[in-house]
Amino acid sequence: MNLSPKTPIGVLIVDDSPFMRMTLQKILNQDPDIKVLDTARNGREGILKLQALHPQVVTMDVEMPVMNGLQALEEIMRWQPTPVIILSSVTTEGTEATLKALDLGAFDVVSKPSGSPGADLQALSLDLVEKVKAAAKVNLARLGRKEVPSGPAPIAPLTKVVPLTGVGNVSAPARQVQPLKTPVKTGFSPKHAIEIVAIGTSTGGPSALQAVLPTLPADFPVPVLVAQHMPAGFTGPLAQRLNGLCLLQVREGIHGEALKAGTVYIAPAGKQMQVQRKAGQLTLHIGDETPIPTLYHPSVDIMFLSLVKVIGKGTLGVVMTGMGSDGTKGMKELKRLEAFAIAESEETCVVYGMPRSIVDAGLADRVVPLGEIGRTIVECVMRRG
Repeated sequence: MNLSPKTPIGVLIVDDSPFMRMTLQKILNQDPDIKVLDTARNGREGILKLQALHPQVVTMDVEMPVMNGLQALEEIMRWQPTPVIILSSVTTEGTEATLKALDLGAFDVVSKPSGSPGADLQALSLDLVEKVKAAAKVNLARLGRKEVPSGPAPIAPLTKVVPLTGVGNVSAPARQVQPLKTPVKTGFSPKHAIEIVAIGTSTGGPSALQAVLPTLPADFPVPVLVAQHMPAGFTGPLAQRLNGLCLLQVREGIHGEALKAGTVYIAPAGKQMQVQRKAGQLTLHIGDETPIPTLYHPSVDIMFLSLVKVIGKGTLGVVMTGMGSDGTKGMKELKRLEAFAIAESEETCVVYGMPRSIVDAGLADRVVPLGEIGRTIVECVMRRG
């Protein structure tokens, strides 16, 4: 029986640097499942070649003459939606532009080499190839500009909040949770009071976080942890942006700091974020330690596994859009202790990898679309009694 050969993924490289064009072409063409169709020196040339060649994936530099990457990306998403992977430098301007690109509908971001050429290029190669293959599978209907909320979404007061233990309740007025659009099935609420919320996400995560975190009320009575797969240097600006959109304080986690109710802690990219309990107080441990083998820094699994040891059943784990299965190992251990799990539904995921792994393993207590995740979290934590 003759099987037709698999058609390789067609890629267009848009970068004003001859060295980067040559490097990216060499990296991608080494994989038999990928074929670089052509390269372009600026955004305008890139758009013309996109229209002529119809690549499945585009890699895009940000700073270019004639037409920069953001301008080109906006045009691509308006007229010919195509998965675009942004290559960005870790600078103030670079990180801000990258976050803007993600808002405009970019699929994901890869960090440009900045240190040791050999090590950096090897990391770039692994990261880029993986993301190109994932991008080629994305539903084009899920690409496009993401609406960034102008401010926190208000939630009306609750008459009663279930007391929680371990971190202390805030004294601000309680808030009312509006009914979910999707009716909640009986028995699908947490059995135990929630002491902490832990969110894991990857590709599509920055926009997903912008949809979820601003819906959490100012009197949210527990800490929130976030492990978002991003290149080193990008999570600090992400935290700053989210802080401007949320009623809660959002910041990049600091080693040794005590966790506080109503604060969101973003795991620093390039590091692992774990939780410890010292003298009854929950604190962050930020470092390079990886208790289990993982490709991700930060790793959702490592964050979840640390919560198994110090909180267990009082954990609300949330897994949203992203490639791979990071988070599944940790969630299995949390579920053994009767923790509660929410997974984003396939219909709203940019990449239905991490949530699918949770759902397929039978670990998800609730599977809800992105627009309902924030409200579901509030309902689970601030239960009416």
